[in-house]
Amino acid sequence: MALVKTYIIDSNSIPWVLWVPPATAADGRFTIGGPQVVAFHFLGNRHGDTLDKWTKLLDELAQEYAGRILFGLRDISSIGQFNENLNPDDFGSYRKGLPPRIYGKDCEGEVYDMHKLVSAKYLREFCDQLLGDQLFRAVVLGATPSLDTQPRNFYEMRVESSRDMLVMLYDPACYYWPIQKRMLRKLVRLLASEDLPIVIVDKANNYLGVGFSSRLVNCHGSIIFTTPRRDGWNMTLSVRMESARGYLRYIAGNRQPELKDFDAEGEPRAPEHAMEYIQYLF
Repeated sequence: MALVKTYIIDSNSIPWVLWVPPATAADGRFTIGGPQVVAFHFLGNRHGDTLDKWTKLLDELAQEYAGRILFGLRDISSIGQFNENLNPDDFGSYRKGLPPRIYGKDCEGEVYDMHKLVSAKYLREFCDQLLGDQLFRAVVLGATPSLDTQPRNFYEMRVESSRDMLVMLYDPACYYWPIQKRMLRKLVRLLASEDLPIVIVDKANNYLGVGFSSRLVNCHGSIIFTTPRRDGWNMTLSVRMESARGYLRYIAGNRQPELKDFDAEGEPRAPEHAMEYIQYLF
């Protein structure tokens, strides 16, 4: 059965345009839950642009994924209520032809940025990955490629581990990435006795979570040190390092409690055992 476009106001007094079954629209009772794809735009723009191009695209995808994903459209002024990492002031002002900003929300409430060209092709890709739990995939790096984990959702990985992580967001097309990857594998060997995974995320072929803004990631890669706190996760952002020693010092300076084998300066605690680490530092 074809969905119908319906206007509602939710419990937070926020207006929505939703695509729902006719019976649901007639009943007037809505449950906004499950997987969602929500577009944000300047609905009240003073130019009188009806945004027909974008609503037709959303209607096409809503019909295709009926019963599996809830599609909605909201004014961009309410984007901060959708997720605390989003701010309407970051999106500038209305311009004719401007595409909507589109985000997906999974069943756990995690939100992902559909950063690619707004088209039926990429929206289908985004929806399929949302349903298949394939968004924001991350890999825990091993000392050798054979020890790398299979890609999985970063948020799931973080919830299950509840421990500090060093995360690198990288572009595999960047000339510097193979060098960085070798450094990180050396770092894995150095931290073999520590409970601190080194995680890599391919930002070019991934839809990232909104807390990991691609605007902060340069082509050489940025690193984020995440630490669990009672009120959430604390994240410290930095640029890539030039050596395994640099990464080690960065981790040692941010880790609380300190590392077992290294002090807060990244130096070995027992000088007599330091020689075995030297081969990994250069």
